[in-house]
Amino acid sequence: MNTRIFLKIAWLFILGLLSYLFFVVFFLSPKINNFLTNTEINNSKTQFDRMVWVINEKSRSIENKENFEKEIQLLLSGVILGKSGYAFIFDSKGKIIFDPSGEFTSKEFDKSLIPGVEKKYLFEELKKAYNEKRVFEYNWNRVYDPHNYSYEKLSWIDYNEKLDWYIVSNIYKDDFTSFVAGTNSLILNISMVLFGVLSIIAIIISIQVIAPINKMFKEVQKANVITQVEDSTKTKDEIGFLATQFNTLLDQVENNRKNFEEQVQVKTKEIQDRLYYDDLTNLKNRTALEDDIKDNDFVSIALIDVDAFGDINELYGFSTGNLVLIEVAKILNEFATKFSVTPYRIYGNVFCLADKKMMGFTKYDEFISELCTIFKNRPIRIEELDIDVFINVTLGISIAQDEPIKAATIALKKAKKANMKFFVYNNEIDTKEIIKKSMYWREKLKKAIEEDAVVPFYQPIFNRNNEIVKYETLMRIKDVNENGETVYLSPFLFLDISVKTKQYLQLSNQIISKAFLDLSKTKRQITFNLSFKDILDTDFIISLDKNIDKLENENKQRVVFEILESDYISDYTLLEDFILKYRKQGVKIAIDDFGTGYSNFAHILKIRPNYIKIDGSLIKNINSDKNSYEMVKSIVDFSKALNIKVVAEFVHSKEVYENLLDLGVDEFQGFYLGEPSLKIE
Repeated sequence: MNTRIFLKIAWLFILGLLSYLFFVVFFLSPKINNFLTNTEINNSKTQFDRMVWVINEKSRSIENKENFEKEIQLLLSGVILGKSGYAFIFDSKGKIIFDPSGEFTSKEFDKSLIPGVEKKYLFEELKKAYNEKRVFEYNWNRVYDPHNYSYEKLSWIDYNEKLDWYIVSNIYKDDFTSFVAGTNSLILNISMVLFGVLSIIAIIISIQVIAPINKMFKEVQKANVITQVEDSTKTKDEIGFLATQFNTLLDQVENNRKNFEEQVQVKTKEIQDRLYYDDLTNLKNRTALEDDIKDNDFVSIALIDVDAFGDINELYGFSTGNLVLIEVAKILNEFATKFSVTPYRIYGNVFCLADKKMMGFTKYDEFISELCTIFKNRPIRIEELDIDVFINVTLGISIAQDEPIKAATIALKKAKKANMKFFVYNNEIDTKEIIKKSMYWREKLKKAIEEDAVVPFYQPIFNRNNEIVKYETLMRIKDVNENGETVYLSPFLFLDISVKTKQYLQLSNQIISKAFLDLSKTKRQITFNLSFKDILDTDFIISLDKNIDKLENENKQRVVFEILESDYISDYTLLEDFILKYRKQGVKIAIDDFGTGYSNFAHILKIRPNYIKIDGSLIKNINSDKNSYEMVKSIVDFSKALNIKVVAEFVHSKEVYENLLDLGVDEFQGFYLGEPSLKIE
C-alpha cells in the first residue's frame, strides 16, 4: 500500500513538473519579455517626447539662431534612446540639420531610398507618417552589416512649424529585445527553484497525512492474521489502538476544517471592510450605498457637500482637512441616529444620508431643516492646532426616484449653481425642453462656426486721463432675428452649452485668431478672458500656442491674459507655470474678478500679475455700500504696495467713477465710459 501511494505521488510530481515547465517556457516567459520590451519602448518614447518638448519650448524665444542650433546639437548628442538609438533633424526639403551619428549626412539623406520598397524616399515617407500621426517602421542596415537591410527600425516623428524641422528617432527594434536577453533562463531558473521548494513542502504534507493511514492499515492487517489461540484481551487492545488512531485522524481533519473556516471568515470580513468602508472616517462608502439600496424601491438620499473645502486644505493643510472630515463624519453619524438614516462618505468632501424606510414627508421637512443648520453654530474643533473651523454645507436631495444617487447628484449641482442651501430633485430638471434647447444651440453654434459668424467685440478700458489704453475682447455671434435684422448674441446664452457640446474650443479659437489679426489695427493692448479650465485643457493650450506663435514679439507684448480669480483654482503650481511660460514671451497677466473668490493674497505675491481687475459686484455699489468701499480701498492699497495696476470694471455712473478716482484706481471699464462694439482704434 505504502509503495503504491508514493509511486502515484511520484507520477503526479513528474506530470506537474512537465506542465509547469510548459507553462513557464511557452506562456509566462514570452508574456514577461513582451511586457519588458514594451516598457523599454514606452520609456524611450517618453524620453523622445521630453526632448521634443524642450526643442519646441526653446524655439519660442530664439535670440541667436546659431547659438540655438548649437544648444540643440548638444542636446541631441547627449540623448540615447533605448540601447544605442538617437534622434536626428531634417527640414521639409530633406536637408539634414543635425545627425549625431553622421549616417544620413554621408548618404545624402534627400536621396536615400527605403530598401525593398518600390522607389520611396525615406524623408518623404517620414513626413507622410507624421501627417498621418503614426509610428514609422522600416528595414535598414547596421554599421557592422552594411549590405544586410533586414534590421527593423522604429521612428517617432514630430514637426516644429516655426523652424521647419522634423525631429525623428532612429532606433533599431532589436535593441529593446536585448534589454531582456537572458530573461527566459532567469525566469526558468527561478521557477525551478520555486517549484522544488513547493514540491518539498507538498511531499512533507503528504507524508504527514499518509503516515497515519498506512499505520492504520498495518494494524488492520495484523488484526486479520491474529490466530484464535491468542488471548482475546490482546485482540481487543489491537482493535482499540486502531480505533484510537482512526479517531485521532478524524479529529485532526475536523480541527483543520474548523480552523480553515474561521480563517476564511476572518479574511472575508477584512475584504468586506476594505470594500465597503471608508478608511478615513470609518463610515460606509459609495460601494456600500449602492449595494444597500439596490433592492429597495423607495429610497431617499441627501448628499451633503462641505462648501469651500479646498480653502480649508489651502489654509491649514491636507492633514487638518482630514481631521475636519473625521469630525464631520462623527456629527453626521450622531444626526443619522436621531432620524434612523444611514451615513456614508461618497468621496472627498461629499457625504450622504440614506433613508431606506421612508420616514414620511412631514418628518422629512424637519430632517432637511435641521440638516441645513447642523453646522451653522457648531464649529469643528481641531485640538491639534487649538482652532475652531466653521463650515457650511450644500444639500442635494432625491426622494423616491428611480436612480436616487444620480438624482441627488443632479440636485446638488443645481443647488451649488443657484447658490441655494438645498435643492430637491424633480423630473422637471431634465425635461425635453432643456434637451430641445441644447439641440437648438448646438446646431446654431455649428452653423456660426462653419459660416465664420463668431466675431470679437471690444470694450474700451480707460486710464485716469480718460484715454483708451486697452480693449477687452468679448465673444459675440452674428445672427439675424425674425425681422431680418442683424443682431449679435451674447455668450451668456450659449457658453455653458458650447462646453457641453464640445464646441467651446472652436469658438475660442476663432475669437483669439481674429483678435490677434486686429492687433495690427491698434497700438493699444488687447485682453482675453481665460478660465482655469482653459489652462487645464491641453487642446486649448495647443490652439493658443499656434495663435501666439504667429505674432511678432512686439505684438505679443500688447497681449493681456485675464485669468478668472473667481474660478476654483485647484493647482496654483500649474497656474504659476502657465503664467511664467507666457510672461517669457512678453504676454501680460491680469487677475480678473478679484475679490469674489478665495482672493489668496499669498499667491498674488508669488504670481505678481501686471494688473488686478476688481470684480463688478464690489464696484457697482461702492458709492452706497461702505463694506464694498473698504474692500476696494484695501485691494488698491495692497496692489499699490506691490506696484500692480488696478482696473475697475462695471463703472456705470459718474458717482462710481469719481469714487474710484479718489481711491487711486489706475484704469476703468464700464458702460458709463464705453460699451462693447466691433470698433477698435
